[in-house]
Amino acid sequence: METSNHNSDTIPCKSLFTIEWSDIENEEIDFENYLDDIENFFREELENDILEEELETKI
Repeated sequence: METSNHNSDTIPCKSLFTIEWSDIENEEIDFENYLDDIENFFREELENDILEEELETKI
């Protein structure tokens, strides 16, 4: 039976995985960018749906 080469009891760089409440509380939300991302997502989905419909009608 093979044994693993890593120790699961230790985390190599614990600070990378730690989030302090103050980090979240003081975070500025970029609503404009957030809304742009949502708009782009739905635009791409709509374009993909239209392309799929065109392909289905040609078959």
